[in-house]
Amino acid sequence: MRTETRHSPVGLTRDAGWQLAVRRTLPAPTGDVWRRLLAEWLPQWLGVDSVPQMVGAPLRHQGTVRGRVIGCHVGRRVRVRWTPSTLDHETVFQVTLQAPLESSLLGTVLEIHQERLLGAAERQGLLEQWTGVLDELVQVYAHESSGSQDLPG
Repeated sequence: MRTETRHSPVGLTRDAGWQLAVRRTLPAPTGDVWRRLLAEWLPQWLGVDSVPQMVGAPLRHQGTVRGRVIGCHVGRRVRVRWTPSTLDHETVFQVTLQAPLESSLLGTVLEIHQERLLGAAERQGLLEQWTGVLDELVQVYAHESSGSQDLPG
């Protein structure tokens, strides 16, 4: 007897709608990446003033609530409900830090995961955006670790 299986398109889940995940390994200790993630990167990426490490805390931009922290494991993961300025609906956005799977590699794996996207086109656009963001971070770290500095002309 032959059983037919149906496969969902890549990125489509039963419960969370469309989702994406992008990860890169940064050549830095997890503590340093976590500090920069909260102080610099997440506020910039999410378009908010700051990202508190307390579940239930609002994400604000100039007094307007743009989302809420729904999960935080300090030093490892932050999860928020957030409405991007480019979308008209709320998504769930998560960043996780972990050690590389290969014990010979040094650094921190940074993974962005976003779910509750409305379709394949929205997923693809955001996948390209977050891939670009993380590729840029890898370049920044490569530039910083090479010791080269931009000197004023």
